[in-house]
Amino acid sequence: MKTLIELFDVCQVENAIAGLRFCPEKIVFVGFKKMMSQKRKEAIIDFFEKRSENIKLEFEIVGQYDYNSIVERFNYIIDHNEDCGFDLTGGKEIVLAAMGEVSAKRNVPLFQINVRDGNIVKIKNCNEIIETAKNSMTIEDAVSLNCCSVLRNEKDDFSWDFNDEFKKDVEVLWGICKVNFGLWNYQSSIFESFEKLGSLCDDLSVRVSLSHMKKGGHNVFLNKRIIGSLLKHGLICEFVQGEDLLTFRYKNAQVRQCLVKAGNILEVYAFLLLREIEAETPGYYDDMDIGVYIDWDGVEHNENEKIAETRNEVDIMVMRDLVPVFVSCKNGEVHKEALYELDTVSKKFGGKYAKRFLLASYISHNEATEAHIRQRARDMDITVVALSDIDNLNRESFKRRLKNVIK
Repeated sequence: MKTLIELFDVCQVENAIAGLRFCPEKIVFVGFKKMMSQKRKEAIIDFFEKRSENIKLEFEIVGQYDYNSIVERFNYIIDHNEDCGFDLTGGKEIVLAAMGEVSAKRNVPLFQINVRDGNIVKIKNCNEIIETAKNSMTIEDAVSLNCCSVLRNEKDDFSWDFNDEFKKDVEVLWGICKVNFGLWNYQSSIFESFEKLGSLCDDLSVRVSLSHMKKGGHNVFLNKRIIGSLLKHGLICEFVQGEDLLTFRYKNAQVRQCLVKAGNILEVYAFLLLREIEAETPGYYDDMDIGVYIDWDGVEHNENEKIAETRNEVDIMVMRDLVPVFVSCKNGEVHKEALYELDTVSKKFGGKYAKRFLLASYISHNEATEAHIRQRARDMDITVVALSDIDNLNRESFKRRLKNVIK
C-alpha cells in the first residue's frame, strides 16, 4: 500500500496509528473543515517529521453533509494515486459510509485498527496489505500530537539520577516512610519549614534557630524514629541540636528532595519499580518519565512576553504502544479535586485513549468518604490503588500490582 486514505478525527492518535503501522509513501487525510484545524494539521505534520518518517501528507476538506461530493472526492483520490487503502479508524458516520461504498465498488482495501490493543480488523480486500512497523510513541510524541509540549527547563523540574547508590537510599527512605505515612508527611513539612525559616547553605546544610521558629508559631517536631533511622543510614549527617540552634546536612540533593516534599518518596519508589519491570520485561513499556511538566498550548513563551502560561506537572507518565498512562501519586488523604485534575490533564494531554491511575498511601480515614471517592473514580474510569490494597506492602506484591494496572 503506497497511499493511505485516512479519515481525519479530533482524536490525533486515530489519525496517526495507521501511518505508523504501514509507513505508506503518502497519507491523504479527508475530513471536515471545523475538525481539520490548522493547529491539528501542524501537530500531525510535526509528529511524522520528528519521527523522520518520509511520508508525504495531504489534507482534503469535504462538506459535512454532502454525501455525493465525499464519494466523488474519494474516487478522485484513488484515480490520482497508486495502490490505495482505506483506514476507517475515527471519522464521522457519513464519511465512513462513503468510504465503505467506494471500497466495495473499487475493490480498495478497507480496514480498522484497535488503538488499545493494536489489532487490525481487516474488513475488505485486505489480503495484500503488509504491516511494516510496531506501533509505539514516546511521551513527547503523545503530548505534541495533542497540540501540547513537554517542558524541559522548568525551575521546579528536578532531574533524578537512578544510580545504584540512590536506589539503595530510596529503599531505606521508603522503609522509613511506610511505617507511618502521616508521621512521614508531618516530619517532611518540618524539614521544609527548617529551610524556609532558617538557612540552607550549598543546597544541603541546614541551620535554623528553634526559638525563632517557636516565636513564629511553628512546630519544631523531630520524630526520634525517623531522625534516628536517617542518621543511621547516613541520609542526614552532622546533626547537632543545641538549646536554640539546630544544624544538619543532607546526604545529597536527591535525598533532600525526598525529605522536604512528602509525596516525592512515593513517586520515586513507584517509578523505581516501574523501571525494574521494564528491565525484567524489555519492551513492556515504550517510554516512561517522572515529574513531567506540560504546556497546554504547546508554545513556550519567555519571561519578557509576560504571558500567563497554563502548565501542569504529571507525577509519572508511561507509554505502552500508543496509549499514554497518567499516574498521580498522593502520599496522603485523597480529595475529589485530585480525581478531577487527573481526568482533565489526561484527556488534554493524552486524548480519549489515555489511561488514568491514582496511587495513594490511603484514601481516607472515614469509610464513607473512601467509598465515595472510590465510586467517583470508577465513574470517571480512574483506577485507584491505595497502599492498603497491597498485601503487607511487600515489594514484589507492589511491583506486580503496578504491572497489572499500568498496562
